[in-house]
Amino acid sequence: MPNVGVVPWSDRVFLTLTYTWCIYLHMRTNIEINDELLAAAQKYSKAKTKRTLIEEALSTFITVKHEERRRFTYKERLDRLRSKTASLQLRSDIRDIIRNDRESR
Repeated sequence: MPNVGVVPWSDRVFLTLTYTWCIYLHMRTNIEINDELLAAAQKYSKAKTKRTLIEEALSTFITVKHEERRRFTYKERLDRLRSKTASLQLRSDIRDIIRNDRESR
């Protein structure tokens, strides 16, 4: 007769890890936030709840940091390009070419 209700060890580990992960993902986070800071932020937001205000603030923070990183990497690429092209000499200005052509006639 088979062992009814007995779960193999590997399945028990999987179920335990899955349960733990679900609890971790859906666990509420309680943090203490300065009430004066929240009140000041509320003046600049249309959010009606603290949760919405915090989500808006986090979203704005992420956007700002993403733009900072994008601008920084652009500046790095521009600096590298400038250092590579610093030793290159460009052709004469088009106006100089036309002037020289007119003078040579």
